[in-house]
Amino acid sequence: MGRNIDCFGNRPLFTYLGSTDAIPVGLMKSGCVACALTQLFHQTYFIMYNHLFLGLDAHTRTCTLATVNDKGKVVSTRTFDTSEQALIHHVKKIPAKTKSLIVEESSLAGWIHRILSPHVDELVVCDPKHNALISRGNKNDVSDAVDLCRLYRLGEYVEVYHGDDDHRIDFKIVVKEYMDIRDDCTRLKSKIKAKYRQAGVVDVKGTKVFSKKHREHYLKLLPTPTRRFVLQRIYNRLDATEAERDVVLAKIKQLGSGYPEIQQFLRIPGVGIVGASIFSAFIGTPHRFDTKQQLWNYCQLAIRERSSGGKSLGYKCLDRSGSGPLKSVSYISWLNAIKTKDPNEVSLFYEASKQRTNDKDNARFNTQRKILVVMWTIWKNDVTYDPDQLYSSPVIPVNAQTT
Repeated sequence: MGRNIDCFGNRPLFTYLGSTDAIPVGLMKSGCVACALTQLFHQTYFIMYNHLFLGLDAHTRTCTLATVNDKGKVVSTRTFDTSEQALIHHVKKIPAKTKSLIVEESSLAGWIHRILSPHVDELVVCDPKHNALISRGNKNDVSDAVDLCRLYRLGEYVEVYHGDDDHRIDFKIVVKEYMDIRDDCTRLKSKIKAKYRQAGVVDVKGTKVFSKKHREHYLKLLPTPTRRFVLQRIYNRLDATEAERDVVLAKIKQLGSGYPEIQQFLRIPGVGIVGASIFSAFIGTPHRFDTKQQLWNYCQLAIRERSSGGKSLGYKCLDRSGSGPLKSVSYISWLNAIKTKDPNEVSLFYEASKQRTNDKDNARFNTQRKILVVMWTIWKNDVTYDPDQLYSSPVIPVNAQTT
């Protein structure tokens, strides 16, 4: 039968279900089995707590669930097999009127969030990179689950957003699949150029070497038929990968057609269908951010400062925590906008910022932040895009016009 590993206070108590033959001999000989089981039964089923903090250390094979009361005292821990039925059973079994559950972000976090949210009063997915308490000292599943409870109780965690809309979850999965295939295409293209350079064909700049029209010309420059055979296989993989990328992009357009904010994003100079879809998929809902500074921080565009004793510990720099793809969306949108022949509101904002700061990098960062804020604002307020939201021409005083 199944086994639960429970802990009351600092003393572990092993309780076995279904057969007394599984009870350790030491407990049987000591005559404490009945007392221990009575204590477990009494504390587990008869004491109803007003509020308990639950910490779940989840793995593909087993999960460890710990509970801590409002005073920080460990109430119980239990380990069980990872399954939907077991998770729901053990969470519902916790004797508390209010249950607050925390779990670390992982490949299982989204699934756990979806199946356990109806059975707890609050469920938080936290970023494991910020959980320094868990990474110190001796490490095991029970201590990790207990430390998660304590971090939750103290509020010392960084929450990772998980939405409840299944359609948006599917949309994000498709967008991430497109990004993976796009990266595969990039790796194959880099490999093709590397193979040519390895053979002494160094003039492979640009994208001409990848086109089907000019492949034969480049393949003839290789010294042996074997090398041509290898390059042709890589070309075939590139063609197949690009075909898959186009199929996934068509799916993105189909799923994204139901989101009106994407159509508004496309009206911003430099923002394409991929960038608009990535922003919509990764943000999920604009209401998760209260201020634009929170948005910048999530998009890796916030400024990080470090000081001690009133003295700076280094130069100001961008905070690397957050979502790299959203930062890339802002950068590519800025780059596309300033490359246009005619000026637009993005390029005008960039030039004005560059003139004001006398620094190209700061002007670029300001423009990237502005693009993201405008996208977030029109989505949050459910309004149409207005070019004046990005840049409005300065008003010239009447006296200056007459002179």
